[in-house]
Order: sequence, then structure tokens, then C-alpha cells
Amino acid sequence: MGKIIAAFAGVGKSYVGKKYSNVLDLESTYYKWLEDGVAHLTEEERKGNKNRVLNPSWPQNYIEEILKQKENYDIVLIQLSHARLKNEKIFEYFDENNIEYYVARPNLTGWKYIEQRLRDRGNTEEFVGQVRDNFNIFIEEFSKDKYNQIIIEDGEFLEKALIDGGFLK
Repeated sequence: MGKIIAAFAGVGKSYVGKKYSNVLDLESTYYKWLEDGVAHLTEEERKGNKNRVLNPSWPQNYIEEILKQKENYDIVLIQLSHARLKNEKIFEYFDENNIEYYVARPNLTGWKYIEQRLRDRGNTEEFVGQVRDNFNIFIEEFSKDKYNQIIIEDGEFLEKALIDGGFLK
């Protein structure tokens, strides 16, 4: 049975998901939002787009898919939302049902690296601003002892942290 790792934007989830066949990067966009009005946009352009319509099945549809894919992969990477901790319901579900998960997060000093990565991959300025506005709140919350943490050092990526932590070989 696989491990669930919730990782912050810009740390390299997509890269790890593409490089390792035993890892799935389960992009939340397709579960959280309906395609109406944004189907023509790239995955990165959709993030932060105000024309998206919330899927009424969210977050239960995403939780169900995470649990399903956990049976098929060693690691299922999921979003670790920056926007005022909007995934609290996902984590509440995991906590209430004793489902183990890890949080992969940068250090508080890592913003400049995250910001550059978001820009380099083509995220909208609005999305970059949302991440920036919530970065400190995010790091403070996910630094708490109640979370199983994977720390991504400044200038490093998720892949190295997963290898160093024994999650990947």
C-alpha cells in the first residue's frame, strides 16, 4: 500500500511523478474544478483562474481517487494547498479515518525559490500572488508537530528530499 505525500506548489511534484513509474502526481485541478470555460487553458494557466467553477463533488471525489490510487502506487503525490489551508477537509478526513500522510514543505526561507519556479513553469501572476500571500501562514501550520513532515531545503527539490528520507531509491 502506497504513501500519501501532500507537497507544496513549486517543489517538483510533476517532475517526480513523470520520472518514477511507482509515483503518481494526482493533480487536483481535474477533481476540484469543472472544465467549463477553461478547457482550452494549460494545467498551469488554470491555477488561480477566476473563471473556474467548483466541482460540487469536491473534495470527496479527490479523496476517493487518492485512496484508490494508493493501492496502485508506492507514492501518491497530492496538492498541499496554500490558499488559507483549503485542504483542511482532506486532512480532517485522513485524520478522522487514521489514514497516514506526509507533508512535504519548503522552509520559511524558501519563498524566493518557490516564486521563481512558479514563474518559470508559467503560472499566472494571480496564482503566484496567492501563494506568496499565504506562504508564511502555510509554513507555520505545516511546521506543527502533528504533521509527518518532509522538509525541502532551500534551493532543493522534492526528489532529493524523498530520496534522503528513504521514500525513493
